Amino acid sequence: MSKKGITMRAKDRKRLLELIDDRALKILPADQPIRLSTGALSRFYFDCKALTLDGEGLSLTAHAFIEAIDKLPERPKAIGGLTMGADFITAAVAMKAYELGLAPISGSIARKEPKKHGTMKKIENELAAGTPIVVIDDVITTGDSTRTACKEFLGVGYRIVGIIVLVDREEASGRASLEKEYGTVVSLFKRADFPRAVHVDAELHANKGRIAAAA
Repeated sequence: MSKKGITMRAKDRKRLLELIDDRALKILPADQPIRLSTGALSRFYFDCKALTLDGEGLSLTAHAFIEAIDKLPERPKAIGGLTMGADFITAAVAMKAYELGLAPISGSIARKEPKKHGTMKKIENELAAGTPIVVIDDVITTGDSTRTACKEFLGVGYRIVGIIVLVDREEASGRASLEKEYGTVVSLFKRADFPRAVHVDAELHANKGRIAAAA
């Protein structure tokens, strides 16, 4: 975002990973898996609001996003995504960029439906047509919420210069489909970074296999 950019210290990135694992990653009992939007069962999910509504977690998250933004092929002048997955991160990045003396970046938020009153817009802080934007999300599985935000921003004239997500569940080809449609997609972390998530899903699939074999 500035010519020199910023680099996140290894210990800060490690701390962010620890916070996601401790606060956002939720492991479910073996007999209580959840059904994802894909229809698949899973014994874990990421509640990233538990991270981004925490001071330390939000600060580290914003720092990580700024570092990733600095590496995009084109520098965006805006950041945003679909409410509520993008709300807190968007505001934190805009504020931290200002506090660090970096190039300004404005936040825009796509609503899931238009306001019922006033302007009745679907985009909060809509910027001029042609504004380059990085679209963000906290978690992607299928990528549908991210895709919805992209369509809303494109619909009012933004140019998408990249997509950044906090955690990629590495399922349903979500990231690949977004890359095919919109270009650069960066995930700060992925399922493989969280051994507990990998382990419980491996157990779930193993159990399903044994049940199917027994039947």
